[in-house]
Amino acid sequence: MRSARAIPKINSAPPAASPCSLDGSVSPQMMQKARDKLRELRALQDDGLLSEQEFERRKNAILDAEYAPPGATPAPLPVRQGTELGFMTGQEIGPQNRRYRLERLIGTGGMGQVWQATDLATHAELGSSEMVALKILPPQLTQSATHAKLLIEEATQARKLAHENIVRVYEWAQDPATASYFIIMECLDGEDLEHYLGRQGVLPLSTVQELLQPVAEALSYAWEKHKLVHRDIKPGNVFLTAKGDVKLLDYGIASRVRNADSSLALDMPNAGTHGYRAPEAGANQRQPSPRLDVYAVAVMIYQMLEGRMPFDDARSASHLPSAPQALNAQQWQVLQNGFSLTAELRPQSVQALLEGLERAAGPSPEELAEQARQQQARAAQQQKEAALAAEQAREAALKEARVRQEELDQRRKAEIQAAALEKQRQDKLRREQEAQRHFEAEEARKLRKEALRGQLRARREADAATALQEHQELQRKAIVAKAEAAYRAEQERARREEASRAAAQQQQP
Repeated sequence: MRSARAIPKINSAPPAASPCSLDGSVSPQMMQKARDKLRELRALQDDGLLSEQEFERRKNAILDAEYAPPGATPAPLPVRQGTELGFMTGQEIGPQNRRYRLERLIGTGGMGQVWQATDLATHAELGSSEMVALKILPPQLTQSATHAKLLIEEATQARKLAHENIVRVYEWAQDPATASYFIIMECLDGEDLEHYLGRQGVLPLSTVQELLQPVAEALSYAWEKHKLVHRDIKPGNVFLTAKGDVKLLDYGIASRVRNADSSLALDMPNAGTHGYRAPEAGANQRQPSPRLDVYAVAVMIYQMLEGRMPFDDARSASHLPSAPQALNAQQWQVLQNGFSLTAELRPQSVQALLEGLERAAGPSPEELAEQARQQQARAAQQQKEAALAAEQAREAALKEARVRQEELDQRRKAEIQAAALEKQRQDKLRREQEAQRHFEAEEARKLRKEALRGQLRARREADAATALQEHQELQRKAIVAKAEAAYRAEQERARREEASRAAAQQQQP
């Protein structure tokens, strides 16, 4: 795949004919088509590829598309049989709530075509949108339930692969008008390794290791976290982005370790690409091994180092390719183990293969023997230089003794200076402590004085309160005495008046 170009403006397509009859009723053909789609959708849910919520959402989309009244919404362009390059450019596909416009065919492989597309829903909502990549099942395979399940399983599994070196898969969908399934992925800017090798030719081993290390990390992640094997490793599925990242593409035939009663068999005779496909890849494998990918990567390493494939179209057990010039004997043996016809002889993972090449990068036995001969020659020269070295050593020892004495003198001087500084520091600390004690004593005296003043104020306030109470008591007693005198005077007056009235009554005849 090449880097993305500017997207040309696409004219809108005319609406297609409605599947409804002229009077607005639903035709039997349309009803049967909708039932077939719903049965396929239910099969996907039974296989665990759809949740209940996703099943309901996609079922409603199919029903909305099939049972819409005439003239309700424009239908997308009809898909013609055949897959000519650019034939579908400008077509809009997808369910009504998530439409995509196909802009450019950017690759083919695995089970379908890959198109650069515009997300029309996002564009309508935000005014702009980034390009996405759509992997579409070919029209001639639309009626194959097996291929549809494989495509949906690819998207379901690939959505779980969150790794910086694996192309990001967002969602899968089905176009109601054409019944075609497709996967929505991130659109990459750059070129695949196949085109890169076509431009660069032979690569040094360091570059090979640098390009394949991200691939090894992506494969290890997919296996360790999700038990997925890629099964189609080749230069066309390794993408080099314009930013310098390496992305692993096309988990379209990736295999997961399953139980024997899985509803979707994993034995795909055409799994992988010829030349990179391990011999056991065509077998009925219920438990695929990462060694499938090790074989493909070992072939790629040879291709990247030599600029050609290690084997012809028909590989035989007796044929052995020539060793790459960039590898020593140990590394060549590691690489041969990588594309061994016997899977058990290969390293357990691509990471182990690259680490094996790294460990074997040391010298060969022949190189070690030559190094030993050179070492013996150097030993003779070293013996001649030994006497001179001894004399130089004695002079160096004397010089070192003088240096040590000077260092000792300097150290003693530094210790004396340090002791003087320490005494100054101790004196200063003592003065600061005395000043602190004096300050604290003065503060304590002030506090005691303030406490005495408070006590005196309290006593005065208590005396004043007592005097006030006594004064008030005297006033109360005076008031009581005055009241008692007034009461007695009133009583006395009353007696006198009574006596006067009595006397007056007696005087009356």
